[in-house]
Amino acid sequence: MLQIDTRGENHAMRSAAKIKARCSLIVGNDEIVRIVAESSSPTAAHEMVSKRFVDDETRKAARWLAVLRRDYPSDYDELMKSRECR
Repeated sequence: MLQIDTRGENHAMRSAAKIKARCSLIVGNDEIVRIVAESSSPTAAHEMVSKRFVDDETRKAARWLAVLRRDYPSDYDELMKSRECR
């Protein structure tokens, strides 16, 4: 599905469910979730996590979590609240 995002660029947007699946690897890791929460963008999240973790899948998952926060803030908030209930 092709949509226009808030920046006016045409691109295929991934659904929140697909993004959640891509970041599921790190949702249980408090340190990584904290780093992502402190980042200013998906790229910054990736770079910040890269300084502490060498695993490429972990870094990519952190970037996807930041994408979820940027593109689907209510889904991100819901995911963060569900973590607190554990």
